[in-house]
Formats: sequence, C-alpha cells, structure tokens
Amino acid sequence: MHASTKIIQLIWAFEGHVDDNSTMVRIKDCAEDYEFGTQRSRNIFEAIRAKTLKAERSGDTNLGLQWYFEEACAKALYNFGRPSAAFDPDAQFWIFPYALKLADALGLPEQLITGLGRKD
Repeated sequence: MHASTKIIQLIWAFEGHVDDNSTMVRIKDCAEDYEFGTQRSRNIFEAIRAKTLKAERSGDTNLGLQWYFEEACAKALYNFGRPSAAFDPDAQFWIFPYALKLADALGLPEQLITGLGRKD
C-alpha cells in the first residue's frame, strides 16, 4: 500500500470534524489522482502554509495543528514524485505525530489514528 493511501484515510478520518476542510479535500484529491511532485501538489502546500502563518499570528493552536498536519501531508505528496526541489526528506514522518495531536485536539479517539498507522 502506498503511503498516499494512508494520507487519504487520515483525511477521511478528519474532514468531517474540522470547520475548514477545503485544503484537506484538495490533498485527498491530489493523492487519489497520484499527482506527486507536480505544481498542483506544490500549490496545495503554499495554500496551507498561508493558513498556517495566519493561525500562528492569531495564536489559534487547534487550527495551527490542523494546518501542520496538512502541511506534512502536502509536503509528502510533493516529495513522493521525487522532484529536484523537494521539501525536507522527513516530511512524511511528521504526518502521524501531527495526526495524533489533531485527533486529541478534536476530541477523537487515538485509536482512530493508530489503527491507520499500521503497516498492511
């Protein structure tokens, strides 16, 4: 199973529990279309980064957690295409830690995330 499938599953777990799932849906669509390392996947990251900076300036910790999770997903999708200007190589390893923090902030059970983190 490709790691993008895990990203899609995590998005499914969260998208109904957040107020703004617009970039989550874009991440999921990009992953479902196998658009790795493309300008589309890069643009999704840029849109999320703008949201992250806004949340940081306003001090909205919970929203910041969502955007950190989404940033990690978007960076990983971009890196899966092995572009010459890749994001940090550890980006994909931040997805589950941020997912666990986001689940906690949303009051979702940890098992929702840890069950998806298993290797199939």
